[in-house]
Amino acid sequence: MPRYPRPLLAAVLAAAPVLAPADSAAIDVDRGRALYEERCLGCHGQSVHSREKRVAADFASVRQWVVRWNEALGARWGTEEVDDVTVYLNSAYYRYPCPPAVCRVTALMDINSRAPATPYRGGQ
Repeated sequence: MPRYPRPLLAAVLAAAPVLAPADSAAIDVDRGRALYEERCLGCHGQSVHSREKRVAADFASVRQWVVRWNEALGARWGTEEVDDVTVYLNSAYYRYPCPPAVCRVTALMDINSRAPATPYRGGQ
């Protein structure tokens, strides 16, 4: 086993929490839909998202609107709920590219169905 200088070893060990993979909770589009229907659908429906002059121009702006209304309504959604609602809205209406930090898909395949693995939330 190679021996490393103590300062280098200390630096690597100090950086380990930063280099370690983030906790990856699965994106739950169904929960996003349920949260949206429960909190948001009463005031605006599909017409808000499908109008010709959309306010949200990319995935980040869709998320900003979800965050804004989460705070305005006092929904108290955490990051996971905000991401779930954002991914639901994006997949249902907008179809903007989803950033890898939110919508990464593992390269693994479900052996039984040969379908792509479930998207998971990456580090934030």
